[in-house]
Amino acid sequence: MKYTLSNTINKPLDEVVRKFKDPEAVKYWMEGLQKIERVSGTPGEVGAITNFYFLHRNKEMKISETILEQNLPRQIKFRYDSGMGGYNEVEMIFEKINDTSTKQTSNNYFALKGFMKVMGFLFGGMFKKQTLKLMNGFKNYAEK
Repeated sequence: MKYTLSNTINKPLDEVVRKFKDPEAVKYWMEGLQKIERVSGTPGEVGAITNFYFLHRNKEMKISETILEQNLPRQIKFRYDSGMGGYNEVEMIFEKINDTSTKQTSNNYFALKGFMKVMGFLFGGMFKKQTLKLMNGFKNYAEK
């Protein structure tokens, strides 16, 4: 499953990217985030692995993030594994619209297996809704 979502952040590109690169800032915009665990590598650099722990429906959920590419301020690409039957890759692109606003684009690819493949087929809109929720969370944080 693939999809692309975009929004506009009403801040200059350099400020948006500075806030996005802050390894501790995710706690301000990732809803439900309980804990961040650095596993290996330098945060924000290719190969870095970080575990994110979320509370979802009163259960702890771990998602591992690996940085695949890093060409900021333009682009960064991540792989996320949750151990629930697949993985997803997210390419985040930032583009200057003008001196006071930035376009944020999220290209998403899900490789699902087993039961998760059925879930993706039946509830694909749920994945998009969650991505948009995260993007808007970051937008709100970046605009403060």
